[in-house]
Amino acid sequence: MATVKLYSTIRLAAGEKVLESDARTVGELLKELEKRYGGKISRYISNCIVLVNGKNVSLLKGKRTKLEPADQVSLFPPVAGG
Repeated sequence: MATVKLYSTIRLAAGEKVLESDARTVGELLKELEKRYGGKISRYISNCIVLVNGKNVSLLKGKRTKLEPADQVSLFPPVAGG
């Protein structure tokens, strides 16, 4: 199972820091989280920054990025500021 670490407002919405998932892709993982935590998390994960083993999935295959059981996934909410 891939280890998923949640940060900031995503962590607060889920009420968990770390969880495990059998999802095969990043897209499946995000859908699983929406199903598990409902509306309170969906607004954060729709535009979240996803890292798989420290690499931003936007530089890989996006939501189609495959997940392996030993992978570590980090989810960060979108950040704004100046």
